Amino acid sequence: MATDETADIVVIGGGMVGLASAIALRDRGLDVVLCDPGEARARTSYGNAGVISRGSILPMSSPALWGKLPAYLRNADRGLRLNYKHLPRILPYAAHFLASARTARWRRAAEALLPLTSAAYPAHERLAARAGTTERLQRTGWLKAYRTEAAFAAAALEREILAGHGLAFDILDTAALRDLEPALVRPYAKAMLLTETGSVREPGRLVEACETLFSGLGGRRLRGSVARLAPDSDGWRVDLDAGAVRARQVVLAAGAASGAIARMLGYRFAVAAERGYHRHYALHPESPPLTRPVLDTGAGSILSPMGDHRVRVLSGVELNARHAAPDHTQIEAACQEAAGTLRLGGTLDNEPWLGSRPSTPDGMPVIGPAPRHEGLFFAFGHGHIGLSTGPITGEIVADLATGRNPTVPVAAFAPERLLRWPRLL
Repeated sequence: MATDETADIVVIGGGMVGLASAIALRDRGLDVVLCDPGEARARTSYGNAGVISRGSILPMSSPALWGKLPAYLRNADRGLRLNYKHLPRILPYAAHFLASARTARWRRAAEALLPLTSAAYPAHERLAARAGTTERLQRTGWLKAYRTEAAFAAAALEREILAGHGLAFDILDTAALRDLEPALVRPYAKAMLLTETGSVREPGRLVEACETLFSGLGGRRLRGSVARLAPDSDGWRVDLDAGAVRARQVVLAAGAASGAIARMLGYRFAVAAERGYHRHYALHPESPPLTRPVLDTGAGSILSPMGDHRVRVLSGVELNARHAAPDHTQIEAACQEAAGTLRLGGTLDNEPWLGSRPSTPDGMPVIGPAPRHEGLFFAFGHGHIGLSTGPITGEIVADLATGRNPTVPVAAFAPERLLRWPRLL
């Protein structure tokens, strides 16, 4: 694309949220340019567990965090690893994260997120049907497995909130879990099966199908990193490595890079990058297949089927600089635990995958118009539910950009709530 192309609207970010926004905007008849570095493996949408759960309404800032805090600070809990060299930069974020770890705030976040997560799977079905990739969706539910009765009892508040919002789940004992998922060889004490949940097999393939759909709709792409985003006489100008584009409107949906881009305009959001790793394994030829994603709460990691007798092992959260060198401590531990949970064959990767989730302290995304710039819309900060809620977020963004009332309430996700906090990352 040549320098100084024009469009009605520019979408910055080619992950699930950005792609879904670009497709929905094309559906509204707008001329759309999608700007993205073009590194498919670097997108968080490529590397996650693929869970699409109506029950994903409880942020990581759980009240239970306080009891785990000493272990977290010692890097003794596999669910979280902190790079202390990065600590000075994340102290303000961490302070607000801890402030959100209160029962009342957790409940409010669940209430705000429920309409978004409830609309997630139907939106995925609509998008996958258009992209010709419905076979990648499966509605088998997903499991949270507890190694001890004490660990299960400690999660009672989570079950209370889920039940209070009418979310369906079954409680399984050791024998029932073995019957449901015979691939699991570890004897868990209890498990919770969230039945209103689907998953995506090979999320990266779904993203690729959506890219093809966008192109087929007449959408245009401009590859490169954003060097400058600024108001222009006719709206906005976006400068990238490979050229520039002018448009009346802009959607910022660049995941973990969104905070840095927003700072070009003076917005200093309370966001951080949660790094995560995964590695693929073949299951042993004599092992039954794994049929649904499993969160092993004792290991702080997820096991997710990827088809063809393969499984993706995903680590917990690493708080570190987004571009810091990889630290494989967590994923190596997760893979060791996985070897005691499944009958694994050989690894299928030369090295673990690494990506960064855009995280907010209250665990809710940033969706809405920029408070100080007309024609600019934010759609980032989805944390662990970016792939899951990407398609419905895209529909919301298209409604906002065309002056329609979104079908999902978004007042709780307004950008202003994070801008009221002190300058962070």
